[in-house]
Amino acid sequence: MFFCFPYSVTSFSFAQENKWDILPRIVSLDLCSDQIVLILADQNQVAAISTAADDVYSFYREKAVFFPKTRGKIEEIIMLEPDVVMQTYSATMNMGKMTKRIGASLIEFNYSNEPEILYKNIKMAGKVLGQKDRASQFNKRYTNRINKIKNQPRSKLKIAYVTPSGVTAGIGTSVDDIIKLSGFESYAATHNFKGWLNLPIENLIMDPPDIFITGYFEDKAVTQSNWSLARHNSLIKMMKNIPTVNIPSSYLSCNGLFIVDAAEHIRTSIFEKINLFSDIEVRK
Repeated sequence: MFFCFPYSVTSFSFAQENKWDILPRIVSLDLCSDQIVLILADQNQVAAISTAADDVYSFYREKAVFFPKTRGKIEEIIMLEPDVVMQTYSATMNMGKMTKRIGASLIEFNYSNEPEILYKNIKMAGKVLGQKDRASQFNKRYTNRINKIKNQPRSKLKIAYVTPSGVTAGIGTSVDDIIKLSGFESYAATHNFKGWLNLPIENLIMDPPDIFITGYFEDKAVTQSNWSLARHNSLIKMMKNIPTVNIPSSYLSCNGLFIVDAAEHIRTSIFEKINLFSDIEVRK
């Protein structure tokens, strides 16, 4: 459900904290590490974030414009002279040995669906970045937003998720959890769809959903293939007649780091389309 970062720390000693007269100098190597850096770090402590931070999938791409970029090449990182290097999935060969050789710490973040691990690792990132208070505030706000949306009125309307390639998100995916968190029933769950799979057109015809949500339909996001389900005439007709809400691709990145933003977006958008919830319920 949630993007989180069970951490692995290479050659990092917390005794270093007391030796830093200024905040540690950071390099981030991939999109998801970029988001954490952009949430927690001061601009003047960021040596570089990855070029992916400017992509349509980057939640903080407008903020990322003001930061230096790196392609993550070892020679670039050596020249940047960071104190800390952060990565999630950019497993550059020999990065651990290289960072150790130049005296930098390598922080590696991974995916998981447990919210408590998200909070623990945001806290860890805050400690490494010298931004404990900011990390604590982020976790507190995130927890409050989750609790607030969970306490809002729920609906029995079924939502089906579809991408341009006709893929849907079943049980166990972050998108399915977003649907449930937003206060609606999951179409995939009612049909016992699990994981990521092609959305069967037969199911849609026999038992159409009440609402569609779409992802990655922006011009610069993933494009549909000529053979995709999203080009199927029946689906196109359905999406014209059934309320459809597009979730920005950046809300779906990094395995659910922005799950609350996506859930809030769904509720607000559905209210605007079909007046399901009261204004107070959606926007409070």
